[in-house]
Amino acid sequence: MNNQFPAKRLSHKHHGRKYPFARSGCITTVAMSSLLAILGFVVLPFDALAQETGSPLMVTDRPDATESAVTIGVGVFQLESGYTFDKADDVRIHSLGEILLRVGVADILELRFGINSYQWARGQTETSHGLQDSTVGLKLRLLNNEGKTGLGNPQIAVLASTSVPTGSSLMSHNKIEPEMRLSVSWGLSERLALGTNFSYSYTNEVAVDTRSHEAGATLSLGIALTDRWGTYAEYFGAYTMVRDGPREDYVNGGVTFLVESDFQLDARVGYGLNGLADDFFVGFGSAVRW
Repeated sequence: MNNQFPAKRLSHKHHGRKYPFARSGCITTVAMSSLLAILGFVVLPFDALAQETGSPLMVTDRPDATESAVTIGVGVFQLESGYTFDKADDVRIHSLGEILLRVGVADILELRFGINSYQWARGQTETSHGLQDSTVGLKLRLLNNEGKTGLGNPQIAVLASTSVPTGSSLMSHNKIEPEMRLSVSWGLSERLALGTNFSYSYTNEVAVDTRSHEAGATLSLGIALTDRWGTYAEYFGAYTMVRDGPREDYVNGGVTFLVESDFQLDARVGYGLNGLADDFFVGFGSAVRW
């Protein structure tokens, strides 16, 4: 969720529990991921730091798993990126990139383009690596609370997206995986905000070539500590929609720091609550707007 304050955001998007341990020689994917990471972490922030203050409050969709109900302005570009380390049983997973480019095309509509991380996973004896599938989508704001606080003044948006099977052979899910998401948020006070998401996705389990319906839910509480520092605490989960189907449950929290009006840094840590969830994850990232 987003605080609606200058600070906060996490995005532990589900990696899918697919760790095919075989090496791939994807030099081009390494170069692409590295270039995008450099663009997000190094090049664009210098441009952002040079911009004048007074622009609208920056709202990001990281680092938490709760997507905000806020769309960016018309003609605005916002690039969000990061790195995550996960531990799942004896497997250690590094994800670099987490690229999300948001483009404002109307007052209530933004387009979203993702090249989700270059990932490498190391087990006890083997390692695999490659580029994950890309994504395309949009966010449509349905209701604007116009800055009013209280539970009677929600902000509401819907998000529609799909993965595109363009990843490396060892990391791609091979089929599109569409997702619909409802985002609702409330400004409880000038320094407190509450947000929740409800989602549905149609996933593909590559190992057994089986499609499944998956529901998801999140709940995030954000606190603006100062004009620049923010923090949040969150629950999120994913539930396979069959009787006694598998589920993953997580809790996490983090901080954000607004360096300038168009440049934000973040950090997060989270833990799995059941056997199917990752043991823990930790990450950091940035967002820049121009």
